[in-house]
Amino acid sequence: MRRLLLYSALLAAALVSCNVNELIFPARSSDRAAALPYRNPHTHCPSCHETVVPPSAVSQFKPVANSACLNCHDYQENHHPVDFLPSDPTIVPFPLFNGKVKCLTCHEIHGGPDGKGTLRLLRGGPYPDRREICFKCHSQGRYYGINPHQMLEADGSVRYVDGKAVCLICHSKKPDPAVDWTTDVRFRADIGFLCWRCHPPMPDPFFSRHFLVTPSEETMQTMGETEARLLVILPLVPRNRITCSTCHNPHQKGVIQHEAAAKGADALYGLRLPSICFACHRM
Repeated sequence: MRRLLLYSALLAAALVSCNVNELIFPARSSDRAAALPYRNPHTHCPSCHETVVPPSAVSQFKPVANSACLNCHDYQENHHPVDFLPSDPTIVPFPLFNGKVKCLTCHEIHGGPDGKGTLRLLRGGPYPDRREICFKCHSQGRYYGINPHQMLEADGSVRYVDGKAVCLICHSKKPDPAVDWTTDVRFRADIGFLCWRCHPPMPDPFFSRHFLVTPSEETMQTMGETEARLLVILPLVPRNRITCSTCHNPHQKGVIQHEAAAKGADALYGLRLPSICFACHRM
């Protein structure tokens, strides 16, 4: 017991003497992103806790519950509003922070009471359909008929839902369809999160071997050759990782005017190429 207490004291002293922010993966806009090693905050205690002590004791959490999340999930807007007082707190079955909805209202950062992890860290999970957590607070009927992939009206004009362009279901601001997709395109959340609001993830082992995986140098070379040869874009998310839109184009035909970015619009399953596997793999 004395040895455990001594170890905890030494660990706490070491954490206090260092710059804890250097242990957290910085926001993607930071120039330090490429220089610092990535630490997964879901398995790296100092990313969110000022001090780390044995699990049986109490750890001090950083004062703003959203701040640690936004070091990696760096978006101008979130896929769900945060930092607001719900109109009726009694209908919210999950914890509030100073009466407000925060990231940790819906997400259990440690993977649930048993520590084994719930699907996407959703409180009360795992859910057979991840959308079930939304209807803990929201009326399911209100969201029927909203298809974010139907972006244009019959006359070619942009479709509006609840007074806003349908683009804003996924984008934090309406993109300019005439420019290259790499120019000032912002999303409301991680692309995978946006897709999972309606689509379940693909089955393992395919999913675990592709999603948020950084391709090898050989694969990256093959992808570059495919892009040049077939005039297509295979977009990656920060740290050169694969995501849903690497293979799938979620846009309706006619929305994007840039030819390479528009490949796969309205195609079967939205695949950017008919034989999408050969875009990355030499077989």
